[in-house]
Amino acid sequence: MDPLLLNRTALARKLRFSQLLVLEQVMQSRSILHAAQALNLTQPAVSKVVLELEAWFGEPLLVRSNRGVAPTEFGELIGRRAKTLLAELRAMTDELNAYKTGVLGHVIIGTLIAASSSLLPHAIARLKAQAPQVIVTLRVGQMDQLLPILATGDLDLVVGRIPDDQSWRASAQTVAAETLYRDELCVVAGRQHPQAKKKALGLHDLAGCPWILPTTDSSLRKTADRLFAQAGLPPPDNLVESMSVLTNLTLLSDFKTCAFMPRTIAMPFVESGMLSVLPVKGLDVFGDIGFFHRPSHSQGPAVELFKTCLREAVREVI
Repeated sequence: MDPLLLNRTALARKLRFSQLLVLEQVMQSRSILHAAQALNLTQPAVSKVVLELEAWFGEPLLVRSNRGVAPTEFGELIGRRAKTLLAELRAMTDELNAYKTGVLGHVIIGTLIAASSSLLPHAIARLKAQAPQVIVTLRVGQMDQLLPILATGDLDLVVGRIPDDQSWRASAQTVAAETLYRDELCVVAGRQHPQAKKKALGLHDLAGCPWILPTTDSSLRKTADRLFAQAGLPPPDNLVESMSVLTNLTLLSDFKTCAFMPRTIAMPFVESGMLSVLPVKGLDVFGDIGFFHRPSHSQGPAVELFKTCLREAVREVI
């Protein structure tokens, strides 16, 4: 008999999901003590689980120091696989709950700024109208932070702008993207901005204004820098770098400051009287908006329902 098959069988019999839960919490908190507190276990009980796993695998999983613990290279490998297994267990639980009592579950969504104030609220409202007991957890971050987390199963979906290039696939090879709509880019300012009543503007007309631009690690910042360069202008020297929509709205209320913003994000604030879209010509298309998911993994009915809500919410956004 194949010895590899014997090892797989023995592993399946020996490992328990409770052990993987403990290991995941230890790696997440980087502390035996903090993991024990989070799991409502004693510190010796958590240490025992880690030692049992290390004895079984025949390799150290953690490096211990006065500052806590850190995974070894082998421990990182086990930790990634543990996350995937636990994500599958959560999906199975959702399916069983849906079968027994209707649509229940927990949807964990990573979001980028391109969807956080327009597409997502409409989709969540649709989901809650159909399945009010589904818990929705949002985590805001940048693409290079969220996609690797999605790939390991710690997120169910990532909603936001889909980059034009395919470089994101390098860190998330099991992830696929579904495009929902294409957004435009615009320049916004406070309602009483002195340039708001003009019929046509160029970026050179706004060169003396204070500007809010995204941080340098965002794709929108690269687009903004390119637009200034194409207009023959240096980047603004009176500048605030911010990804916070609420902070940006407050700064824009001085009626002097300008900012780039995807049009679908800007329009609710324009309609409420908080912002104006300045008539700047020649701006790039912002890009495709959609969601990232793991098509090869079962994600449970709550996640599938939320995907449907995202597709339906597009009609309310564009």
